[in-house]
Amino acid sequence: MSRYKSEQTAYSPQKKKSVPLWRLDTNTVTVTHFNPNTLTDESKTYNTDFIRYHLHFSDSHCPDRLRRLVNEGKIDQYLDDMERKVNEAISRQVELWKQTDSCYRKAVLSGDAEKMLGLVNCFVYMAREAVFECMVYI
Repeated sequence: MSRYKSEQTAYSPQKKKSVPLWRLDTNTVTVTHFNPNTLTDESKTYNTDFIRYHLHFSDSHCPDRLRRLVNEGKIDQYLDDMERKVNEAISRQVELWKQTDSCYRKAVLSGDAEKMLGLVNCFVYMAREAVFECMVYI
């Protein structure tokens, strides 16, 4: 059962009752939209860990924001934007570190693929920590 449901409803002949146009299930990280034109549910499940973290954080710290986004039918756009922006921020930070880190540059010059991969993985985890603090837990 979804914790967040839009106030707007539409009649579903299949269920023989009015159903919310939008639902957000924070446990399964799924947004469901009942399309009144096709009379079907359209669901999208988010698989990134940071979307799950953000939804659980928001659920406990600012549920009114989630409720408003669901009511306005903007929850999927909000989560899509967050997913894109967080991925871009992590990638940008990793690229900066790849350009400035002397150990990484030495590994590139020597052709040490294992060392380069290890450093990139380290950069990703360091970037995630910084980005999550600024973008996910808000």
